[in-house]
Amino acid sequence: MNQILIIKYFLFLSMSFFSYAEPAKLPIEAEVLFNEPFFGCEGITFNGEGKMFLTCNKALWVIEDGEPKKVADLYSNLGLSAIGERDVLVADFGLENAFRHQKNHDGIVWRITPEGERKVLVKGIGDPNFILVLEDKSILISDDATNEIFRFSENNGLEIFSTAVNHPNGLALSKDGKKLYVAQIFKSIRPVTPDNSLWSISIQDGKALSAAIKVGQTGEVGANDGLVVDEHGRIYVAANGDGIIWRFDPENGEKVMIAKDIFGVASLAFGEGDYDHQSLFATTTFAKGLGGKIYQIKVGVKGQPVIR
Repeated sequence: MNQILIIKYFLFLSMSFFSYAEPAKLPIEAEVLFNEPFFGCEGITFNGEGKMFLTCNKALWVIEDGEPKKVADLYSNLGLSAIGERDVLVADFGLENAFRHQKNHDGIVWRITPEGERKVLVKGIGDPNFILVLEDKSILISDDATNEIFRFSENNGLEIFSTAVNHPNGLALSKDGKKLYVAQIFKSIRPVTPDNSLWSISIQDGKALSAAIKVGQTGEVGANDGLVVDEHGRIYVAANGDGIIWRFDPENGEKVMIAKDIFGVASLAFGEGDYDHQSLFATTTFAKGLGGKIYQIKVGVKGQPVIR
């Protein structure tokens, strides 16, 4: 009996080991998945059907049969989030933005079907950038030109969720859902000056506490953009200005360079559907004439379950 228990124990350890196969050599070489027809991209997400959606060239795109197909035209390229089984939420600056104009309120969050049918879900935000769906189906929206993170729900409409982080961009929940991680992209927008901070805001009873705690910093000109969290609770940060993806472990403070030389790296998503679930997929913005590429980075670990 003891021998059987020992064998079962070692089988369990073996299964645990092989379920997490992080590459031995870091940083990982990023592979170009798509190069054309894009000149600048931002958002990336997978819907409930496992289809990849992108915001590029001021439009929403879906990848079908390995080829990009335009779904709907937009005013800008910004963040994406899946909602429900098929649709996506799309952040859009609108006709004006605070980087070229004064503070405004013409930003939009669209809800768009894979067939291109769209409706305005949220309006009244200046420059919405990143969207995060919560368990109760409300959504968080960062305005990267201000210090505002909004919360929208069908019952309560649009309200301020937090003003604890200046120029917030990427948003992600901790593994236990008790913390919101926030990427700070700028110190200021006049002139545009990049920041490199990653913050944590505690959440209690569905509300943000006022304090924000610094989790870590990326490179010197990080311009932190998209965020995702893996199944072990570690945070991946797209440092747009440095072209680097960093990983932070909030449990022990470990900071690891996952991939480099991804100029203008913007949003991140773990693979779903027919895409490798142990890979990160990354978009790139307008950078050094190399923007618009979509990359795959084989990190050897899955993302935490996505809320739709």
